[in-house]
Amino acid sequence: MIAKFRFVPHDIFASSKYNITYSVTIVFVAVILKVTNYYNDWGVPVSITAVLGTALSILLGFTNSQAYDRWWEARKIWGSIVNDSRSFTKQVITFIQFEDDQHHAATREIRKKIVYRHLAFINILRLQLREEKDTEKFTAILNEFVSAEEHESVKGCSNMATQLIKNQSLDVRKMYDKKLMNEFMFIQIDQTLTNFYTYQGQAERIKKTPFLPTYHFFSKVFLYIFITLLPFSLLSGVDSATTTWMMLPVTVTIGWVFHVIYMNGHVYAYPFDNTHFDTPMNSICNTIEIDLKQMIGDESIPQKVTVHRGILM
Repeated sequence: MIAKFRFVPHDIFASSKYNITYSVTIVFVAVILKVTNYYNDWGVPVSITAVLGTALSILLGFTNSQAYDRWWEARKIWGSIVNDSRSFTKQVITFIQFEDDQHHAATREIRKKIVYRHLAFINILRLQLREEKDTEKFTAILNEFVSAEEHESVKGCSNMATQLIKNQSLDVRKMYDKKLMNEFMFIQIDQTLTNFYTYQGQAERIKKTPFLPTYHFFSKVFLYIFITLLPFSLLSGVDSATTTWMMLPVTVTIGWVFHVIYMNGHVYAYPFDNTHFDTPMNSICNTIEIDLKQMIGDESIPQKVTVHRGILM
C-alpha cells in the first residue's frame, strides 16, 4: 500500500515508457506530415477527439471507482480479521482457565497454543492470497507458531489456513468436553472461529474473481485510439511551424495523463497481488501478532512494521 506518495521519475517512467514511446511516435509522424504539407487534406476534426475523450473519461472514472471498491472491500475484510482476532484472544483468556491455581501454567500453555495457531492462520492466509510460491515461507511460519506434529498434518493440504481453523475448533471442543468452559462460552468461541472462515471466503472471492476483462480491454483500446487521433486533431488548427513542434510535448502529456488514470484503476483492481498497491497484509499481521502476544503476556514481541520508501506492505 502506498502510505506516502514519493515522486520517483524513474519508477513513473518505467510504468509509462511504452505509452510515452507510442505517443511520441504518433505525434512525431503527425508533425512531420503537417510541416511537409501532407496533412492538410485529411485532418481530424477536433469534435471527434472531444467526444472520444469525454467517453474515455467516463469509462475510466467508472472503472477506477469499481477497482477502488474491490481494494477497499479487501481492506475492510482484513480490518474485520484484526477486530475478531482481538476478540478471539480475549475470549480465550477469559473463558479458558482451570479452577485450581496449580494448573495456572497449564492454562497459559493452552492459551498460547491457540493464540499461536491463530497467528499461523493469518500469516498462512496472507501467503495464500498472494500466491506465494516459496514453500520455505510457509514452513517458517508453521515452525514458528505450531507444533511439529501439526505442521506435518497441514503442510500437504491445498488450503492450510482452512485446516488451522478446523484444528482450533477441535481443541476448543476438547476443552468444552473437559468442562473447562460452559456451553455459552463454547458457542461464543465457535462463532468467532466461524467468522474467520467467512473473512477467508470473502478474501478468496476477491482473489479468484477477476476484475471484468472487458473494462480493461475497452479502456485500453479507447485510450490508444484517443492517443492516435489526438495529435492529428490538435494540429488541424495550427499554421505556424513553431507552434506545430510545440504540440509534440503537449499531446504526449495529455496522452500520458489519460494513461496514468487507466493504470491507477488497473493496479487497484487486484488487492492481493503482492505489489506496492497491495492490501498491507504484512503490516496487519504484524499488528495482530504484537497485540495478541501482549494480551497473553508473551515476551517475544516483534518489531513494528513501518513505512519504507513510502510503501507499507
